[in-house]
Formats: sequence, C-alpha cells, structure tokens
Amino acid sequence: MQLKKYDKHGRSYLEICKGYEIKLEFNELSEVDKEKARIELRETPENVEKGLKELRELIENDDTIFVCTEIDNYLMRFLRPTKFYAKNSYNLLRSHFEFKEKYPEYCKNILPKTAKQAFEHNIISFSPKRDQHRRRILITKVGNWDPNVVSVYEIFRAAQLSVEVAALEPVTQVNGYVSIMDFKGLSWNQCLVATPFNTRMFMQWFQNAVPLRCKAIHCINCPMLFGILFNIVKPLIGSKLKNRIYFHSSCKTLLEHVDADCLPECYGGTMECEEPDGKLVAEILEEASDEFERKYSCF
Repeated sequence: MQLKKYDKHGRSYLEICKGYEIKLEFNELSEVDKEKARIELRETPENVEKGLKELRELIENDDTIFVCTEIDNYLMRFLRPTKFYAKNSYNLLRSHFEFKEKYPEYCKNILPKTAKQAFEHNIISFSPKRDQHRRRILITKVGNWDPNVVSVYEIFRAAQLSVEVAALEPVTQVNGYVSIMDFKGLSWNQCLVATPFNTRMFMQWFQNAVPLRCKAIHCINCPMLFGILFNIVKPLIGSKLKNRIYFHSSCKTLLEHVDADCLPECYGGTMECEEPDGKLVAEILEEASDEFERKYSCF
C-alpha cells in the first residue's frame, strides 16, 4: 500500500513500497556530487562567488528583467547548467523570462497547486529511483492522456512544473535528468492537438528556456502513428537535442542506457514496485508549494 509520509523537516514524500520513495531532495550536495560539479561544471568556491557576483551585475544593469538577486539558490539554477559563465547564465535567464512574457497564459503561476492535473492522471511522473548517474528520471505515459479530460494547456503547464520542481534539487542541477517518453496508446486525438503553434511553443521552451540539463530523451513503444507526429516536430529540433534523442524498439536497447535496477519491470527493469499513485504524487507536490514559493520564486 502506497503511503504519504513526512521526513524530519516536515516535508511529505511518497513511500511506494520498502526501498522505493518519491521525495523532493532539497538537501545540500554530497561529496560525490560536489566532485562531479567541480569536474563537469567548474563549480569551485571561487567560480561560484565570481559567477554570482557577475550574474547579479548583469541582471541589475538590465532594466527589462525584474528578478530579485538576493536568493543564491535561484541564481544557481542558471549558473550550473552554463558552467558558471555568467554571460551564458544571463542569456539563459533572459530566454527563460522572455518565453514567459511571450506566452503568459501558459506560464503564469506555475506552482504545484495550480498545475497538477497531469500528475493526478499518471500522465507525467517521477521515478522513485535516479539512474546510475544520479540523474532524475521523468516518465511520460502518453497512453494515459485523454485530451478531453486533461487539455494540452494543462499538459504543458505540468511539463513545466516537472522540470521546475526537478530544478529545485541541487543534486539534479548537477547531474541533470533523463526523460522516458512512453508512446504506447498514442492516438489521432492526441496528434490533432500538436498544432504548429503548440509544437513551436513547446520546442522553444524545451530547447531555449529550461534551466536544467536534459541528458537524454528515450522514446519507447512508438506506434506507426508516432512517425507522423515526429515528422512535425523534427524540423524544430536543434543538433544538440537531436543527439540526445534515442528510439527504442524494445526494452533491451533502453537498458543499454539506463540500468535495470533504475527501471520498472514494464521497461525491462528490476524495480519491484508498482506505478506511483498519481494523486498522491500531486498531493506531495502541492504540499511543497509554500516552500517552492518561499525559497525559489524570484519574480
């Protein structure tokens, strides 16, 4: 039986079964992650101090961006994926906010308590285990999506929320995340909402406005209909992202990228736990709303 529990800080988490939990990890980096950050991201005390100082100056000298600069945790979200090069971090931050300004109806008030429908319906979820590289695993099950129940508007807001939540975790800022896109059950009804407007908006967000490193996208259980959908999106995919998309005709090839003990049995893995209860996942996210706003909102 899946249970919602609370840790010593009063934060809720989901215990799916013994040894398998979905928990937001706001704690400081481990020594292993600190060393990885040093090697891969140039994260040293000197570079952190320099990056924060220079990024603050760039923001404060730009009268078109209204962002508080006092919250180090917020600025680190943009410094880590750009390896502490302040100018690149600033450009990412500008892209992030320009996107929100361009599509305000899709981006306003992205909080756990306002963008949870796709989680409640088990369309988007988090794996209870990170992969072998300590990357967060996000899973999207297209077959669980009924556009007549959960609109494409709500799907996109939930996609933003899933990345925003993952980006709050220092361990995910350092290691990044991988996405498993399960297209089993893909229907014409779903393809019809992939309008030129929706497709361009999503790809612009994903490639230019997300302050988190996506290390791989694994597409599995792709029916023939998927080819039509992918051909719509393909012209909009940049070379960097293109090199990180993998198509799997079976679980065997997926296991070449993600260890079996990090995957559920439906994907050829050995995790002995049931699928997370989407309604409980949504409750956990909603209960994190106050901390989300208090520590990391910077508008």
